[in-house]
Amino acid sequence: MADHSQPLETETHDSSWGKILLIAPVQNHVFDMLEPLTVLSDRLVAVRTSAQLVDELQGANVLPICILLPWQEDNPSELDELTQTIRQFRKGPGVEVPLLIITSDSAPVPLDLKPSATVSDAIPPDVLLPRIAGLRRLANRAEEARLRRGLFGPLPEYKIEFGPLKSAGLLVAGFGKHFGRTQALLDMPVEIVSGFSSDMTEDYLTARRFEAVLIDMPAWQACEEIERLRADPRYFNLPILAHSVDEESAHLLYSAGATDVLLGEVSDKALTGHIISALRAGRRQRLTDAILTVSSQWLARQDNDDFLSEQKYLNYLKLLEESTKRRGESIYELNLLELIERFTGSNPQAFAQHQMYWSGTVLSIAMAVCRDEDFVANIEGRGPVAVLRSKKGMEQLSNRVLVMVRTTGLGNG
Repeated sequence: MADHSQPLETETHDSSWGKILLIAPVQNHVFDMLEPLTVLSDRLVAVRTSAQLVDELQGANVLPICILLPWQEDNPSELDELTQTIRQFRKGPGVEVPLLIITSDSAPVPLDLKPSATVSDAIPPDVLLPRIAGLRRLANRAEEARLRRGLFGPLPEYKIEFGPLKSAGLLVAGFGKHFGRTQALLDMPVEIVSGFSSDMTEDYLTARRFEAVLIDMPAWQACEEIERLRADPRYFNLPILAHSVDEESAHLLYSAGATDVLLGEVSDKALTGHIISALRAGRRQRLTDAILTVSSQWLARQDNDDFLSEQKYLNYLKLLEESTKRRGESIYELNLLELIERFTGSNPQAFAQHQMYWSGTVLSIAMAVCRDEDFVANIEGRGPVAVLRSKKGMEQLSNRVLVMVRTTGLGNG
């Protein structure tokens, strides 16, 4: 059997790299840590004026990866124009650029900017950079969900998946001071549930869904609780807030997997802002996950005459190419039957005879290998197709198909 190690793919455009924009007027710990690096790297840019920000957002060929906005209780006046530019840009219909707000002390969160996430400036650098990458992926997933919802409409299964999403919820895990304080503070329709022990917390999380979790325990115990939750794939991306009395403990909590750590005696307004920001992020993530899960299953349906029309697929590709090109990313298109044909070297008659069986098999493999934001579908006139967002994902899928061909002996007849 011939060994065709190179997959059959279509790379729509070359990959390039966006920048990380550090909004400069506010100089907190994170700014002091990152600002010297702007001299050493052209990918980290300190933005000092609104005109410079507009040029980075609209004039550059590739959009930034993320905007970092340091924020304090008393901000300098030159930040006003910069935040107005950010606000107008994020209201537009274009490709999303994640916004990470980094607060100092008891600074109230500017919720009107609709941040993608909020953290305190106690976040260490070895946590900050992976967090930026994670926000970028979450933005890509949200955009993929919007694309599918717009092109394919509301699917019947959404009602089942969306049912539990209607009531927002915050779980306070532990028996410290924050449960009563949070109940008194939050002026929004959110149910607050308290789990006084690890077992109660696990029971609540298993029984229902929450937008975020606030760990109300001493730092050493909170670290153990966070690590335990992060070890469960169901809660890997769940927003988790914690509280620390000093920077050393804050670093440990962030390293354990906390999404946001409140440092010191923060004000009521600051606490409320951080919680609401986490709840918004958690709800958005759950809605995105639901849409991607349901639509992925619907797209890969395997009934004989149950295909996605080629025109809808081409419309999807066009929109996806526009958005990924704006972000400087590549996409990889794999025609899975053509991939099998190359790997097997089978004669056309045998290929036609087993095509239906192979279609179902490669669709199952693709669904198992690909992430939800990758596109796997049975296309009318094309058969099973996968559109992946990373070269690594494309190679993994190609290798799995090759293993299937070798282990089943498809290339021998």
